[in-house]
Amino acid sequence: MFAPLEPARPLMAVSHPWEKDGMPPAERVLAFLRDLPIVSGLRAGEKMELLGFQEQFVRGVYEPTNAKGDRLVRLAALSVARGNGKSAVLAGLSLAHLLGPMHEPYGECYAAAIDREQAGVLYNMTRAYIEAVPWMAARVNIRDWHKEIIDERTNSRWRALTSDARKAHGLAPSFWVADEVAQWRSRELWDNLKTGMAKRRSALGVTISTQAADDLHFWSEILDAEPAPTFYVQLHAAPEGCALDDRSAWAAANPALGEFLNADEFADAAAMAARSPSFEPAFRLLNLNQRIDAESRFINPADWEANGAPFDPAELEGERCYGGLDLSSTRDLTALALWFPDAGKALVWHFVPADTIGERVERDRVPYDRWAADGWIETTVGRATDRSAIVQRLADIRQLYDVQGIAFDRWRYEDLVKLLSDEGIELPMVEFVPGFRSYAAAVDAFERAVLDRRMQHNNSPILKWQAGNVVIETDPAGNRKPTKAKSLDRIDGIVSAIMACGLAATDEGPQVYRGAGLAWV
Repeated sequence: MFAPLEPARPLMAVSHPWEKDGMPPAERVLAFLRDLPIVSGLRAGEKMELLGFQEQFVRGVYEPTNAKGDRLVRLAALSVARGNGKSAVLAGLSLAHLLGPMHEPYGECYAAAIDREQAGVLYNMTRAYIEAVPWMAARVNIRDWHKEIIDERTNSRWRALTSDARKAHGLAPSFWVADEVAQWRSRELWDNLKTGMAKRRSALGVTISTQAADDLHFWSEILDAEPAPTFYVQLHAAPEGCALDDRSAWAAANPALGEFLNADEFADAAAMAARSPSFEPAFRLLNLNQRIDAESRFINPADWEANGAPFDPAELEGERCYGGLDLSSTRDLTALALWFPDAGKALVWHFVPADTIGERVERDRVPYDRWAADGWIETTVGRATDRSAIVQRLADIRQLYDVQGIAFDRWRYEDLVKLLSDEGIELPMVEFVPGFRSYAAAVDAFERAVLDRRMQHNNSPILKWQAGNVVIETDPAGNRKPTKAKSLDRIDGIVSAIMACGLAATDEGPQVYRGAGLAWV
């Protein structure tokens, strides 16, 4: 049950610096922001002073106009390292659209964050501004429980949302901000806000965040998008591969360094990252705003990239190889990998039912459709993976390569065995039991190949995505295996390659692989 609104206090007649005749939109917004008070710290009570990068952003968003003087930009993106005063800018811009120079009757202003706590940061900043400015406090009602602010004069409202919200359909935002979207696992709320803008004549969406860890996150796609008159992007990041003590690189990602971002503390953090390699990824991502995974993964992105040299698969014809076959459940991918130990190269095929491509793009938020068009995915007819397509690929493999064995997980394998038998296809199939004992040597062999740059994968984009998803479990004895349950997303192609490496280990060293032996079918 909603709590009753508090009665609005009497409105006061106030003359505002952004109300001068003829002021262009950017100047009006800048005047509004500069009239806000600093609400915390040693300078509390003083007027806000915008730094150069903040003014640059405001001008980039509000200065481009059409012949009628209407703002052209509809979506704006600002990426900057942590601690550069983004919350103050977000809160100030949202107030400019709620009750400042950009307000409109019955406006809807939303502040979206990853969870309620982060959304609360923006809400508390916005409320602090209102409570420090008498004319603002006089015309709004504040509903703390709902993190909602209502402007009684225009009947507009400001509301905090979280990235896991399921009730964002039907919104008609006049203005919205999305905070730290690099941490969002889903883009559902972002998409709902963006599509809801069509219900307004001049809506604006602003996203501010550090960079995401990889190129496939939707925030990376936004930053990498082609320039457009309706889309403004401003990126502040350190150069790739810069030294951790490079002060020019610090400044590139931290335009507030030395202003309200303490330079001495930043130097201490950089020194810690230099001394302790485990701190370096997080420092580069959060403090240098570089696109790098800050969490520990089984496969280091740099090591995987080092194996990306292109090659022509035709050069592998007749070569000795080992395979791994990972048959899919309904949601997973079916993957078939061949590992060529003499050449240090791998080929991986992925099979996806054609009728599910669109659903998978929406669910997993990766471009299966583009990968299929580019030949990295083989589509099969219908909504379930057609085993005959896998059989046909196995038949081709038998003709082209010197197949020593193909490791398989028996789960869902019986119908494939029958198809192979019916077609008269004979291949040395080896059952792979998916436990710590079987995977331990396979994971070790795969890891060695990657580190030795003997896992050339032809720069496959789908494998690059999966390589960044893999999480490894370890048992008390130190044996390791990949876990689909804990991995960030699909890893089927990597799993099949690990199985292939494990099978190869039976021929290239001690008998460390534990399987059921060869079975000709």
